[in-house]
Amino acid sequence: MKKVTFEEKKFQVGPLEGLSSRQIEEHLKLYGGYVRNCNLLIEKITLESSKESSDALMLSELRRRLGFEFNGMRLHEIYFDSLQGTPSSALPADLILIINEQFRTIDNLISEIKKMALMRGIGWVLLLKDKVSGSLLLNWVSDHEIGHLAGARVVLALDVWEHAYLLDYLPGERTKYVDAFFKNLDWEKVSNNYNNK
Repeated sequence: MKKVTFEEKKFQVGPLEGLSSRQIEEHLKLYGGYVRNCNLLIEKITLESSKESSDALMLSELRRRLGFEFNGMRLHEIYFDSLQGTPSSALPADLILIINEQFRTIDNLISEIKKMALMRGIGWVLLLKDKVSGSLLLNWVSDHEIGHLAGARVVLALDVWEHAYLLDYLPGERTKYVDAFFKNLDWEKVSNNYNNK
């Protein structure tokens, strides 16, 4: 059986408007923890599964935890990949078309994402593509693994856990953080995610 190992991606993020390099460095450390924990959990699951009489309770808890760590890893990769500090000046035409069909304008879409991002609680605001219909869907995910829509591709991921902004903004200043996110969002990356490039 082939060993599964996840690699920590190296992101060239910054400088960013409204998000300090210190904030990004600390956030990237958290991402690194998700990668390490995924590898550790895979090792433990493999080891426990290979035992003649494995501990079913421990194995089930390891498998449950893997969902949290794995989705935390992948969502952060999408998040950091889209924060380039040099946002595309113009939205790609294919993305404009689908956004205009569903939300009328990019400003309406951004407004809807911001409303979700300012809801009480911690989690993620995800813009998803339904692979069957091609439609864009907005989705709130409370933890990394709770609330995902089956089979949908993450097109945009906005982290609204406090660790994403607490070094730069107070807990009550989430609006400023969300505004900074959009100032640094590379819509070309969002388009690539939509088109699975």
